[in-house]
Amino acid sequence: MKKFALIVAIILVASAVNPVSAKTLGEEQKGLISTSCSSLKLQLKRIQKSDARNRVHLGAQYESISTNLMMNLNLRLVKNNMASAEIAEQQTTFMSERDRFKNDYIGYSQELENLINIDCKTEPQKFYNQLKKTRTKREDVDKSIKRLNEILGRHRQSIRNLREELAK
Repeated sequence: MKKFALIVAIILVASAVNPVSAKTLGEEQKGLISTSCSSLKLQLKRIQKSDARNRVHLGAQYESISTNLMMNLNLRLVKNNMASAEIAEQQTTFMSERDRFKNDYIGYSQELENLINIDCKTEPQKFYNQLKKTRTKREDVDKSIKRLNEILGRHRQSIRNLREELAK
């Protein structure tokens, strides 16, 4: 893992120092990728397995929150003539963002699979270009998770406010 991080860091630094190398790697960077190819592939496969487990766990959690908390609460409020537009909007937004998370993860997973399938020994430039695409897709997944967490934070506060209002 340390070797992979070191190689990625070297590539990032080289890209930041020389904007031209952001598109075309130098011979040294290509050599690093080529010589470390088997290690890079092993680390990428570990990341892929770990990410898949995390995706299943997060997906199950998000589904449970949506169904067992948000939807049930909203239905109960409607049945008791206490409908809250804010809570209903949060439920809708959460469901929409959950779908976006699924799609972002699928896109990331496909790009990661494409990255793993590239022969980095013979095609280090192609590997690097695909690595950049994969990073972008991974950032999309991270942003989606942050948005979901923000929605959950607002929902938690809305429930607290509702509870305080009902206690009065």
